[in-house]
Amino acid sequence: MKLALAWLRVWLTFLTELAKSTGAVVRAVLGPTERLRPAILAVPLDVRSAAGTALFANIVTLTPGTTSLDVSADGRTLFVHVLDAPDREAAVADMKAILETRVRAVLP
Repeated sequence: MKLALAWLRVWLTFLTELAKSTGAVVRAVLGPTERLRPAILAVPLDVRSAAGTALFANIVTLTPGTTSLDVSADGRTLFVHVLDAPDREAAVADMKAILETRVRAVLP
């Protein structure tokens, strides 16, 4: 039961992030593009399983405005392209706190 609730939290978190990111991408596309700060971020991974890494990378890619590019050879870093990241550290912290935390609850 506990694992089922954790999976439900993953799903609900993804849907919430999907909605928020969709709005942010629409605003970015319709607004002045010179204010965008695209970046490639190195996201250190706390998740250790291959399945957990794959789930996290796929959730990131399915969220509008972000694309998972690669995982380091040692499996400890996920490289992500972000459409707009004025504060790189905050973008990484958000991904880890919001998405990776949920993934770690179901696939450590």
